[in-house]
Amino acid sequence: MRTRLSPRTITLVLLLCGVLLAPIWLVKYPPLLDYPNHLARPFVLAHLADPRFHFSSYYGADWGFYPYLAMDVIVLGLESFLPVQLAGRIFLSLCLLALPLAVWFFLQQAVPGREHRAAGALLLAYDYFFLLGFLNFYFGVAACFLALGLWLRYLAWPGAGRWCLALAGVTVAYFSHLMGFAVGGLVMTSYSLFTRRKFRELLFSWLLFVPGACFYLHSQVMAGVGREIVFRSLREKFFGFYALMHGYSIALDIITVAVPAGCLLVIWWRRRGFQWDWPWLGVAAVLFVLYWVLPAGYGPSWDVDVRVLPFVFVLGLMVVKQGRGARLVVPLVLLLFVLRTGSVTYHFLSAQPQLAALARSFSAAPAHARVLPVVEAGDEDPLRRPYAHFWANGVIERGWLSPYLFAIRGQNPLRIRQDSYAPGGFWDLSYEKAPEWEQVRRDYDYVWAYDVSRFASRLAAIGELVFEQGELQVYRIRKP
Repeated sequence: MRTRLSPRTITLVLLLCGVLLAPIWLVKYPPLLDYPNHLARPFVLAHLADPRFHFSSYYGADWGFYPYLAMDVIVLGLESFLPVQLAGRIFLSLCLLALPLAVWFFLQQAVPGREHRAAGALLLAYDYFFLLGFLNFYFGVAACFLALGLWLRYLAWPGAGRWCLALAGVTVAYFSHLMGFAVGGLVMTSYSLFTRRKFRELLFSWLLFVPGACFYLHSQVMAGVGREIVFRSLREKFFGFYALMHGYSIALDIITVAVPAGCLLVIWWRRRGFQWDWPWLGVAAVLFVLYWVLPAGYGPSWDVDVRVLPFVFVLGLMVVKQGRGARLVVPLVLLLFVLRTGSVTYHFLSAQPQLAALARSFSAAPAHARVLPVVEAGDEDPLRRPYAHFWANGVIERGWLSPYLFAIRGQNPLRIRQDSYAPGGFWDLSYEKAPEWEQVRRDYDYVWAYDVSRFASRLAAIGELVFEQGELQVYRIRKP
């Protein structure tokens, strides 16, 4: 079933795309927590053999069939003919556009005639995960719904060509993020059971996941790392729901949750043509239960359980089959989307003076310097910590060498070859134990210190202050 778009609809879509992408393209430094670190990784990978940099002495590459490769591969491809900062913005734009488009395609295959509900996916733009810079996960949500749409198309018109397209979609979901890959398999299985599909169809659906499962098993054997499991308390699980719509405005966050829920309640209460879509309601319920049983952390991955919530939200758009007045919710959703994006734009613009001041610190250390970031954040909201990984821009702009680029074995293709001292407190942005300053003096040329005034005397003992701006100090280390 093909949907013809009127000129008015096309104009509205283009306007919404402009609003959606405005925050990314209006600023020089998108204040996303992990983004500079993720962007520096493909930059280093692209320049390992470049004689203008000294990356090969400190870093190496170890490509494998890892999940979470989407950003590395896409940015590396764009970087072959574009500056890395521009390539990064294009990837951010691709993430933001891919999610509502993938949800629209999925709804078109799953519930024809209800594609307009894909507007609800716009409320996930600049959500908690995007603002934290969890970009492979955000892209993986879109890849999951694209794969599910291709799978439903195969079920409707079985054929080898459509099965191969679904296989490609599922494999893309694997290389984007493991969560999207796993949720896709759970959705396919539960929907097939609820709709009593033939076992042959279910078997061919499971076969779509065989390559990705083999890739994952191989990557984990190569990684050889332990997997610590951490669970949340029941109280923390309840508060975890807030993360789905957590942004820069608490009032807008509450309204974003209350308005769609209130509209659904009114439609149900009036009971005019109201019908549940029982199979998709069952699938959404399965994922909702999954949220309660999953751990919060597994190995180096965190917020594992909360990452199920965007999938529950999208499936929640489908659980009402019919209901008079359901289309009236769409204008309210679009209004909320514009208000939330306006809030994001305001915050992005407001953060630029601080980030521009931090960027001036890059000239305080020469090119190719070995730089140790030492950063603390206290109890500040993670969304308001764009400084935490901002030093990674120095890797891009000055070729700095640092031990804290994301190089997790089994997840990322980057490896840190040099055995340098790296205090573990950086990853928590809190140092319960002070760094070993003599080892810092031995292994580094500079320290990029943010909000660690309690270490000022020790830093002054081994180095000379060469830059200071607000909470940031840069020290040149005196060698013995």
